[in-house]
Amino acid sequence: KIPGFIVPIEVTEQQLVTEFFLVPYFGACLHMPPPPPNQIIHIKVTEGFSLENLYEPFWLEGTLSAKINETELGLAAYALTMDRMTIYEE
Repeated sequence: KIPGFIVPIEVTEQQLVTEFFLVPYFGACLHMPPPPPNQIIHIKVTEGFSLENLYEPFWLEGTLSAKINETELGLAAYALTMDRMTIYEE
């Protein structure tokens, strides 16, 4: 289980997020420079989800692995196979 902010990479025509980065602070990857790769997690989901607010942090649960993935928005050193996503609450 890890908290963070979502930076969409792939969005369907129905505006569902299917691929994204999880980053430690709001605005990461949206402004240059992006965080270092060890602070970025790459996630793909088959069934997309609606993201109504980029300002809102989330808890993501799943299996984390060391896997390099590079996009125009940044370089991720980790990948997560997501099992569950919930709004962040302490």
